[in-house]
Amino acid sequence: MTEAVIALKNVSLTLGEGASSVHVLKGVSLEVASGEATGIVGPSGSGKSTLLMVLAGLERVDSGTVRIAGELLNGKSEDQIASFRGRNIGIVFQSFHLIPNMT
Repeated sequence: MTEAVIALKNVSLTLGEGASSVHVLKGVSLEVASGEATGIVGPSGSGKSTLLMVLAGLERVDSGTVRIAGELLNGKSEDQIASFRGRNIGIVFQSFHLIPNMT
């Protein structure tokens, strides 16, 4: 069997604090093998963008494990994650923000 390039296990994430907190991801598990195409679909506000932020290492989870390309992101410093992201992850934002004088 092909090793998963993306592996989330029981990932949970809450944003905000107190009465305004929102449980964005609850017990999410996902595996994507090399060469496999996967779509993330759901209604507005269902956590799709947050999930992608977690996969890119731009958002840290409260619990569970995040493994990308065989590396466990949990416990890495911001600098380690930034270095990993630079070597392994490409990001195209839905609302891309270009530098006006360079376009």
